[in-house]
Amino acid sequence: MRSSHASAWGNNMTYFIDTHAHIMAEEFQEDLEDVIRRTEEAHVDRIMIITLSHEETMKAIAFAERDLHKYQVAAGIFPEDVAGVSEEDWQLFVKTAADPRITCIGEIGLDYYWEKDPEVRKLQRDFFIRQIELAKQLNKPYLVHSRDAIQDTFDIMKEQGGRALLHCYSSTKEMAREFTKRGFYIALGGALTFKNARHSVEVCEDIDENYLLSETDCPYMAPVPMRGKRNEPSYIPLIVKKMAEVRNVTTEHMADVIAANWDRFLEGKQ
Repeated sequence: MRSSHASAWGNNMTYFIDTHAHIMAEEFQEDLEDVIRRTEEAHVDRIMIITLSHEETMKAIAFAERDLHKYQVAAGIFPEDVAGVSEEDWQLFVKTAADPRITCIGEIGLDYYWEKDPEVRKLQRDFFIRQIELAKQLNKPYLVHSRDAIQDTFDIMKEQGGRALLHCYSSTKEMAREFTKRGFYIALGGALTFKNARHSVEVCEDIDENYLLSETDCPYMAPVPMRGKRNEPSYIPLIVKKMAEVRNVTTEHMADVIAANWDRFLEGKQ
């Protein structure tokens, strides 16, 4: 674990983890180095870079070479993109996913919010299953996006198994318990800090702390008091602080728990 670190002066420094950051997105291209500098100032020690295209993945792999402890890369076919995936695209993704520099498969899953066509929804489910199967073949964890599709998401994950986390979890505490019973992790982000975040607060308060993770999902959903601005990894301490407040523990304790959970998730240990 590297979340707490004793300095030469005897002070403990708390480190934070962003398990879901789209820092290769165009929103960060003009000032990425400033964004990275702010992560150092905020002691954000580890960042999972989420990529949703082959071009993004290649950029992220090259970027991560600057610090292989701090940066890891995930690659996935997003549910809203599945209708445009050719067999050639799929084979390229399979080859890319097998690259040892890819730590996780994701984000993958289901998104019914905009998609009402039953055939396209079925295609989303088919691609979700295919990518879970690939993750299991490669012995890699997978990162799940689920929007307005929690029951189908649960049914597929229950049947398929594997190592997984629910990214930006927004469903009920009862459903969260069902996921964690099966060893799946729950990642919470900026929405936890919103005034109307009843479900997120209940989930954070209720589930076993050993299944909680922190994320920004930047550039989206910046936490209070940054709401309305572009989100970035340096805001993760605001989210962890809120998690600690909800659970009535110290921020240092929450950060340590998240670090241990993240290591366990990536290593496949229970």
